[in-house]
Amino acid sequence: MNTIPASSDKGLLEVLRKTPLFAGLSDDDILLLTAEAVVETHPDGDLLFAAGETADRFDAVLDGHVEVFIEEAGAHNVLEVAGKTLLLGEAALFLEGGGYPHSARSVGYAKLLRMPAAPFLAVVQGRFDLSLRMLGSMSRRLRALVEQITRLKLKNTVQRLGAFLLALTPKTEGPAVVRFPYDKRLAADLLGMSAESLSRALTKLEDELGLESRPDNVVAIADLAALQAFCEDEGE
Repeated sequence: MNTIPASSDKGLLEVLRKTPLFAGLSDDDILLLTAEAVVETHPDGDLLFAAGETADRFDAVLDGHVEVFIEEAGAHNVLEVAGKTLLLGEAALFLEGGGYPHSARSVGYAKLLRMPAAPFLAVVQGRFDLSLRMLGSMSRRLRALVEQITRLKLKNTVQRLGAFLLALTPKTEGPAVVRFPYDKRLAADLLGMSAESLSRALTKLEDELGLESRPDNVVAIADLAALQAFCEDEGE
């Protein structure tokens, strides 16, 4: 792990301006909120925090990916794979008891802005506008998780995988080439299926929609609109 003061990262402000919590704030406000923060770079598999650990800080993902998970009754359950601009652990700051409800670890590589809770909350408590912004950020995060759960409940495994692939490109029509952003087994866990089920789902998409699975976790999508229609078809 590599750690530097946030003030030493020259590209930090540019990234934070795109983070929901900080978007729209002046540079002075961002610098005020992150005055005590540090930037950490973690290799694959680093445990960032564990369920039950005191929530004395929270993180913004500046680059890479973080797996958010819980382990219960011997089962490992992936709740989310957080990418660039997402926050980690911010809701735990306001929970009674002050403990993280889940664990998080780096996937492949993760660059984080780690913000100590006490100085951050001291600033927020004196600024009603910043309090509202933080509540709005947490609400958007909750809505995204609810939508993810809804997709898992209402769609079959092939449609879930199709929706996952569609989210990897900003394009909405024509062909596209995408790459799994992390290991396929982790993607399968996130989508609520086994690695074998993901492989079968990918084969079905290849057979029915002409997708092409290539080396290095690359997938070529022949027709984005057709894949979108397939994923939205309630008759599937």
